[in-house]
Amino acid sequence: MEFQFHPASRREAVRSVVLGERGERAAIAAAGLVSVMAVSLWITVPAVLSRAVRARQSASIAQTTAAVQKDRRDLEARAAGLRERALDAGDLVSRAAFLYRVAPALWPHSLNPEAGVLATSDPELLVPGLARYLSGLERGLGLVAGREAADPALAEATPSILPLASDLVEPAVRFGPRVSPWTGSEEFFAGMDLAAPAGAPVVAPAAGTVVFAGRVLASMNSRLWRFGNLVVLWHGPAGATAFGHLAKVDVRRGERVRRGSRLGTVGSSGWTMSPGLHYEFWRPGPDGLSPTDPRFAMLDLRLAGHDVSLEKMLATSAPAPLEPLPGTGR
Repeated sequence: MEFQFHPASRREAVRSVVLGERGERAAIAAAGLVSVMAVSLWITVPAVLSRAVRARQSASIAQTTAAVQKDRRDLEARAAGLRERALDAGDLVSRAAFLYRVAPALWPHSLNPEAGVLATSDPELLVPGLARYLSGLERGLGLVAGREAADPALAEATPSILPLASDLVEPAVRFGPRVSPWTGSEEFFAGMDLAAPAGAPVVAPAAGTVVFAGRVLASMNSRLWRFGNLVVLWHGPAGATAFGHLAKVDVRRGERVRRGSRLGTVGSSGWTMSPGLHYEFWRPGPDGLSPTDPRFAMLDLRLAGHDVSLEKMLATSAPAPLEPLPGTGR
């Protein structure tokens, strides 16, 4: 095999390279190797470049997805916070309406838990629900404010605060049916036991008159003597409140008290295993006074669950007959 190299100038001589049989085989092998490398590069380089592009795109998509998911979680957390605050406000204004005897027919239906206005946790669905719920809150607040404007003495005479001047308070026994730890039989617990430090001040939840201060005589037909030292306040149209298990009584029968006035101190008189306050709230009804859940009359105590509507509060009462509070004549 002969290769000729022709120079650019005609004056120069043509060069020839003659390859023998071995040289021919080497040249053919080199040519084949170059061809294989060219084909390999033609296939490999685009594939490598494509993978690199896809890797960069995947990383970018992953970062974008993570950012979107974080924004979504932040949005859901903020929406959940708004929902919780709205429900707390709804509970508060509904309890005020209960205490002020606002007619259920006038009450915004959107504030009732049964309406499910804020049942969803989806931010997109929650926005219109919040708008409707806030509209109901405005109407509810207007009704409550109207009741206070019509009767300036209503707020002062209506039990509405925790009757303990202590931050260390824990509900121990709630209003409702239970099995008595003393007798082992079923009974209806007509009040609420609040665990608190011994000696903590017990205060009036509203203005009123002391109609009983002392101990109820023990009797087989009485439940009130089990509460030891007992104070009963009369609040006029708002009803009556009772405070049991007191260590010390600081008021006398006939005495007028204001909201926040000291009635006595937390103790363990009567049937109790630890210091605490037994608290009852009795409201006037068609058949006279009857006890209801004291939680409704403690606006500074947050309700858990957001499941109590105005209708439910009005329907909550201890079953009759029940021993009347001493001093109330009812």
